[in-house]
Amino acid sequence: MGGQCYEWSRLDLGRIGGALAGLGSSDADGVLSVSLAEEPISDDALRRLLEGYRRVDRLLAGRIGLFSYGAAGQLLELNHIVLCGVTPERRAQFGDHIAETARVFYERPGIGDLTDWYKRNRGRAPRNVAAGLFLRLVSTPQLFVEGNSRTACLLASYHLARCGLPPLVIGVESFARYAEVLRRTEAVDRTSFSSLFTAEFVASRLAGLIEATGDPSFLLDAAPTGAVGSGGSG
Repeated sequence: MGGQCYEWSRLDLGRIGGALAGLGSSDADGVLSVSLAEEPISDDALRRLLEGYRRVDRLLAGRIGLFSYGAAGQLLELNHIVLCGVTPERRAQFGDHIAETARVFYERPGIGDLTDWYKRNRGRAPRNVAAGLFLRLVSTPQLFVEGNSRTACLLASYHLARCGLPPLVIGVESFARYAEVLRRTEAVDRTSFSSLFTAEFVASRLAGLIEATGDPSFLLDAAPTGAVGSGGSG
């Protein structure tokens, strides 16, 4: 089958929240967090990540194309959510960080590079496109100041659900495999010609992870929409 997308599926946020809660309860000693050298997998961090999935679901419900003209701010907002939450109080608390993240996001060529890559590759199989998007956020140079891997999970999930496939949700059973693939992804330097083969290998591992962890129960029932219309990501 080709990569043409015909579905705008919705996310089952209850089931996704349950999977994230299970991951948090299994990391009471912080071992999983240390293995990723990231923010601890706390209840607060997981709530913010779930808010990110909630935002993705709203994008899907509105048929909003993240790669349409003028939509870059939607992707930036996903990063703000996973790092700073959605409440006015937290946004005020992290105002300086939000402003710096936005400055870097728009001044670096990263968003243009990501959009160009998507336009060249959007006809590929959806899991391969999702893996490529994940890689381009997490490998060097990264798109955001912080929170690239969590934002990458959300972006991959958006594309997958848009194509009628289960989102990328990491639970207890898949965490070890995810951590190993993530480390490989972070080690890829896209500015180096010698890393081209490595990038393709890592992308294939990512696509395999996406397929292996794809749980249909994370999707709500969705009806086909026919061909991609004006709200599409192209």
